[in-house]
Order: sequence, then C-alpha cells, then structure tokens
Amino acid sequence: MQHAPRSLSTEDSERIAALVHPLTPQEFMSNVWPGTFQHFTGPAKRLAELLTQASLADVEALVRNPLRGEIRSEPTRPGRSVTRELTPKRAIELYKEGDTIYLTRLVSEPLLEWCQTLDRTFGLIPGTTQINAFASSAGPGLNWHWDPQELFIVQIKGSKRWNVAPNDAVEWPSIGGSCGTDKLPAMRYQMNNPGAPIESPTEWTTIDMVPGSVLYMPRGYWHCTESIDESIHLVLQVKLLSWRDVFEYLLEHVPAFYSLDWRKPSLALAPDRLLDSGLKEFQERCAALGAFATPQGVQALARTFSESRE
Repeated sequence: MQHAPRSLSTEDSERIAALVHPLTPQEFMSNVWPGTFQHFTGPAKRLAELLTQASLADVEALVRNPLRGEIRSEPTRPGRSVTRELTPKRAIELYKEGDTIYLTRLVSEPLLEWCQTLDRTFGLIPGTTQINAFASSAGPGLNWHWDPQELFIVQIKGSKRWNVAPNDAVEWPSIGGSCGTDKLPAMRYQMNNPGAPIESPTEWTTIDMVPGSVLYMPRGYWHCTESIDESIHLVLQVKLLSWRDVFEYLLEHVPAFYSLDWRKPSLALAPDRLLDSGLKEFQERCAALGAFATPQGVQALARTFSESRE
C-alpha cells in the first residue's frame, strides 16, 4: 500500500524527517506507511524539541502536564489492578509502588503542534492525532497485546526493552487485543481463523529503546515491554479512519440519531412484520444516511469530529 507524500511546510517536513530518520519522509510514505513495522535510530538531538521538554523531565513533571484525557495506573506487578482518573499526587504514589503511569491526550503547546504536524502529514481530520505518555520504573512492563491505531513510540528518558511480533490472527483490527480476545464477538468477526484461539507470539524481535529511539507500530502489531531502568516514552497515536469508524461515529455522536424518531420503539420490528412494514422502515432508515452523503454533509461530519477533539 503506497502513499504519495503530501506537500508540507518546512517545519512539518523537519519534524517528520527527524521522526523517521534515517529514512526520508518520502521513503517512509512509500515503503513503510501504514502497514510495516520499523525501528528508527539516530542522534537524539534530532528530536530535541521533544526530548528537552521540561514537562517530560521526570514523573513528577509528567503528571502535571495539561491533559484532555486522564491519568491512570497500569499494573505490572501481581495482585494489582488498573486505577483510573488519578490525581497527580496519587499517580506518583502508585508509580513508587511499581505501577506504570499512563497519561492520555497531553496538550502542552509543543505537543499540540506535533499533533497538528502528524494530522497534516498523514491527511487526517484535524484533531485525530493524540499524544499519550508512559512512565515506568525498572522491571516488567505491560504483557503481550496489540493496539487498534497506528503508533509512533518515542523514547524520552531512560531505556526500555520492547518485544514485537507481527499479528497472524487478525489484520487491521478495530479493537485492541491480547490472549483470550478471541472470546469477544467483535474480535471473532475479524479473525483470519475465527475458530482458533488467540495466543501470544512464540517468536519475536527484541529492541532496546534509548532516548531518541523511535518505533513505528502498525495497528495490530504484538508488543510487550520491560523497563531496563526508569523510563518515560511518548506514544504519538495516529489513527487512520476506516468506514466502520465513520458509521460507528455517526450512530454514537451525531445528534440526529438520538432524536425521538430514532429512539422510539417500532412495531414494525415484530417478527410477523419484518418483511413488509419492517423492511420498508429499514430502507427508510438506510436512506436517511444519504443526507450525510453530500459535500455539505461530509464537511459537517468532519467538522463535528474535529470540534469534539478540542
């Protein structure tokens, strides 16, 4: 799947060139994006705009970043569980107890500028890209799993070991997964072999990340981690939209689909009416989607999505 590079400003071009060094942005778009795993190395100073941010200097500074998401703990020790909506103080306490701290949607000015660069580079609706952060002490990290987005992992502080492997169970998954995810109907529908269990990889590549190291992780790519010492890394989450995403967004976020006409029960859904009045109503509902299949409708939908990310 090849993609022609877009015409970018000098600033955007320099950021992307630093991110995918030693490849050029054109080489990355032609040979890697969006479905090929890649490990990038080079002088850490090329990413100084990220690595020298005072707000990323240590966990105490990190948890005080402005967010549009939340702070939560990810347990990496036995007998612990996920804790959500943490205060900065509680996050630091759990970090000292051995939990990994996860912050979503950091919105300091330099990071928002990077989000905008990534949106423009990859042709995304403004507001799509978000930047998350992980802080972890030395020891085991998250177990084998995959994510349903395209990710750039940027090591900021310390060092972290990543085990990575391609996913033979499902291509372009719409949900994250791990061992046992095959029990979810939403995953079984997507699996290459729906009758087979999802098991963690038996072969993988190991990569030790140091400040300035970058991984490009396609959606669905298996990974697990171990912190060699205290570590902070950013996740530049770039999600290409699918048509399934569009229709899911329509039903969940567009006010028209919460109107009384769509909420009230329909007698036409009775078994003895499905093939006459039921079918007619169903066709009318499908036709209603046509209101969005116009230039104005598509623009309005994109605008609503972008505004919801602000």
